[in-house]
Amino acid sequence: MSLLVFQSLWAMENSNPEGTTPPRDEALARIRTAGFAGVTDHLWQREHARALSREAAAEGLLIEGQCFPATIDDLQPTLEHAAESGQCRHITIQADFRTRDLQQATAILEGWQRLAEQAPCPVLLETHRNRITDDLFFTLDLLRELPDLRLVGDLSHYVAGHEIALAWPDTPGVDLSIEQLQQVMQHCHAWHGRVASCEQVQIPISFAQHRPWLEAFRQLWQYGFAVWRARAAPGEDMVFTCELGTVPYAITGPDGLDITDRWAESLQLKALAEEIWSVA
Repeated sequence: MSLLVFQSLWAMENSNPEGTTPPRDEALARIRTAGFAGVTDHLWQREHARALSREAAAEGLLIEGQCFPATIDDLQPTLEHAAESGQCRHITIQADFRTRDLQQATAILEGWQRLAEQAPCPVLLETHRNRITDDLFFTLDLLRELPDLRLVGDLSHYVAGHEIALAWPDTPGVDLSIEQLQQVMQHCHAWHGRVASCEQVQIPISFAQHRPWLEAFRQLWQYGFAVWRARAAPGEDMVFTCELGTVPYAITGPDGLDITDRWAESLQLKALAEEIWSVA
C-alpha cells in the first residue's frame, strides 16, 4: 500500500508572490520537483484533457480528473477523455444537481455507478457544498441507500457548512458530529485536503491560532487513513490532494493578495499527510 499526494492545479492559481498564476508547464514542473505524484484538474473538455494529459505525462504525473455532471449522461464525456488520457488515476464527480428527493438522487447516482463499471479508472463522488452531497445528513441518507457508494472526502465543507466546532471538544454535540463524519469517512477512497474552521472553509494552516483546527483535521484524516488501510488490498494506493484554493477560498488582505503563501502551505499539508500515513 502507498500514499500518493497530488496538488490541485486550481490551488496553483494566483500562487506566485505577486498574485499571478504560473503557466501550466511551469506549475507542473514545480509540482513534480516538489515530489507530488499527480495533479487534480478538470477533465470534462476534450482539448483541455488532451493537453493536460500530454503535459502531465511529460512530467511523470498522474491526473485526478474532475467533472460536474448534472445528469447520468453528462458523465460519459469525462469517462471517454479519461480512457484517451492514460494518465487518469481516478475521476472525481462534483454532482451538480440538488434535490431533497432521496429516490431521485439515488437514481442518478446508481446511473453513474453503472457507467463507472465500464470506466478505465475508479469513479468517486466528492463531498462538496452546493452539490448533492452538500448536506451531511442527506449524504448519510444516500450512504444508507447506496452502501457501496465510493467517495472523495473533503471534510472542510461539512465543518464549515454545519459549523462543527471540532477545535472545542467540550462543545455540546461535537461527539455526534465526529461520529457522523466518521460514517462518511468509512466510504472515502481518496481525499481533498484543506483545513476549515466552523466559520471558514479554508484557514491559513501556518498561523499559530489555527493549530487546534489543524490538529482536529489531523485526527480526522488519521481515522480515515486507518479505515482505508484496513479495507484496502495489498498493492493499492490512496490519493490525498492538497487543495488550498485561490479566492474566494483563500483569505486575502486589502491589496487582494493572499495573506499567506499557499504554495508553502501546500508543501506543509503534503508533509502532514505523509506523516499521518506513516502512523495510520
